[in-house]
Amino acid sequence: PPWGLEGLLQARLRMVSLFPSRGRLSLREVSGSLGDLGTFIPLLLGLARAGGVEPVPALFWAGAFNVLGGLTWDAPMCVQPMKTIAAVGIAEGLSSQQVALAGMMTSAMVLLLGASSAILLVARLVPDAVVRGMQLGLGMSLALKGCALIAADTPHALPPLQTAAGRYAVAGTALCFVLASRHAGERVPSALTLFSVGVLLAAGQLAYAGEPVRFRPVAPALWALSGVDGTDATRALLDAALPQLPLTTLNSVVSVCHLAKQLAPEAKVTPRSVACSVGLINLLGCPFGAMPCCHGAGGLAAQHAFGARRGVSVLFLGGCKMLLALALGGPLVSLLGAFPAPLLGVMLLFSGVELARAGVRLAAAGEEAATVGLVTAAATLSLRTGVGCAVGLLAALASGGLGRACKLLWQGELLQWLREGDAEPPPLLRASSAPPPPAGAPAGAAGGGAAGSVSTAEAERGEPRPRAGGAEEGTGTV
Repeated sequence: PPWGLEGLLQARLRMVSLFPSRGRLSLREVSGSLGDLGTFIPLLLGLARAGGVEPVPALFWAGAFNVLGGLTWDAPMCVQPMKTIAAVGIAEGLSSQQVALAGMMTSAMVLLLGASSAILLVARLVPDAVVRGMQLGLGMSLALKGCALIAADTPHALPPLQTAAGRYAVAGTALCFVLASRHAGERVPSALTLFSVGVLLAAGQLAYAGEPVRFRPVAPALWALSGVDGTDATRALLDAALPQLPLTTLNSVVSVCHLAKQLAPEAKVTPRSVACSVGLINLLGCPFGAMPCCHGAGGLAAQHAFGARRGVSVLFLGGCKMLLALALGGPLVSLLGAFPAPLLGVMLLFSGVELARAGVRLAAAGEEAATVGLVTAAATLSLRTGVGCAVGLLAALASGGLGRACKLLWQGELLQWLREGDAEPPPLLRASSAPPPPAGAPAGAAGGGAAGSVSTAEAERGEPRPRAGGAEEGTGTV
């Protein structure tokens, strides 16, 4: 009978064929799954406090995206917030409707580009200097927001945190802890540690104020597009979606595929599959409260450095996120609302520093690229992000990029690439953004290669590299 032993075995075989093995869950895989929380936690907290997302649906959908990624590839493919959208949402106060629209717009463009080789063409059209300049400007904006949180008055906090001396003491202690963990090179999840301490302090603040923590159910999905108008769509497109697009194509599609080819070649991670994944998960989740997410090379490197090797690591992480969102929805909202501002400020400060680290490499990219990048960073920091992106592109064109593009078009190299389809596109505006490799450098040291300690494409785009001891610089902590 179908309910007998033979029927159960057949059902088991059907399940195995439908969900192939993603490895055995071990302590090493569990440790590796936590490697990217240093990026995820601060941006989720900051965006939730700024009103850009609701924490419970954002956490639930991020877990669902992890599970889908683990089922799609047998590799620790991380799910990160779209950093430009998150940074703009925190620094410039985007509404939840605008954040959702920005994620959907970016994902729709990535999905369309990923259906063809045009995703590589866009990656070549946008100069590295402009992308690095935007990262520098947005990182500084996020760091300034963190400093403002540290200095802000918190009259309803615990008594030691109501004074400036108490706030600075807590922030200084947290700052020293993060710096010490980074300097030691140990695999210390400092963001997770700061988050745990913040939750304990938030619980103490709620108990001190006599506010009960209600274990009420919170819906894991909500309609995030209610009341959307043309102003929301315009601001989401110009200030968040368009500035996010080049970073997503470069870091979340091109770089992550180069890195995955080295770290997990059997997983067969291709640009088209990653672009389709980024597009589909956000078009599915953002209308229902998801935080705009993508796959990043830095997150993949971080999870690999902490021990993750198979898809089971992200399956475990995704299941934990979904379980926390469903089981602790009510307390989670209360605790995040009472989370100490000094600790959140330190976490955002280091998130901004990590985002801005790409701009440090502008000095080594040549005078022309450094000028374009600094102009972009200054416009991004002082004006809106969309204006900064436009100013950077105009600066790149005025600095000789337009002439090089016309020359390549006249010589027919661009049309030849369009006919061939799978070939590497010619470097249009990026030709002067990166210096030639030094004499005697290995073959992968030039731009676009896949060799190197992590990946050349990752290094070009400002992604952190693992340290000599194996722990990653930057992403493994905060």
